[in-house]
Amino acid sequence: MGIKVIFNYILLLLFLIGGLLEATSPKESNSSIYESSFTSISQKDCQTLESDNLGSIEECESFAGIKVVLIEGDTKQSIILTRDNKRYELNFGSLVSQGFISLNSDLEWLYNRQEFDNPLSMIIGLEVDEDSGDVEKTISYYLISKITEKDICVVGKIKTKNSNDKLVHEMAKKANQMPCISVIK
Repeated sequence: MGIKVIFNYILLLLFLIGGLLEATSPKESNSSIYESSFTSISQKDCQTLESDNLGSIEECESFAGIKVVLIEGDTKQSIILTRDNKRYELNFGSLVSQGFISLNSDLEWLYNRQEFDNPLSMIIGLEVDEDSGDVEKTISYYLISKITEKDICVVGKIKTKNSNDKLVHEMAKKANQMPCISVIK
């Protein structure tokens, strides 16, 4: 046998061993099957639909067929999501605070890596000012909304100083198994 033939057999053997090792390696951990994408709700990235001295309605970037509308008025910001012509009002004011609510500029959409067009949940950060003007009383939250075939609603709120990204993302991964929350708790 020539050196080239032996070399080719060795390469083939290494290729087969590599494939066998890959096939028998442990499965990916659950946390790695999820990915996130971000869309902006910053005023500069949205189109104003209506505006007056009481507030505004802005259409922002959609995600996976879910239309995003930012509502601003009465010292509060909130979001309405629309999918298949059905509106889902997230009503942040009734879920978090009657005080001033300011949303962070990005929405985070969590989905299974293989299903980019089918988000599982949405995460948004927000600031709540219970005592207008007193920065010491401003509280930051993450709100987690589930996105299922039948419903889109807020299922969790976590104070940011008591959490980390891992806790927020763990809740977001399990959001579709959680009930909707509807009032301040």
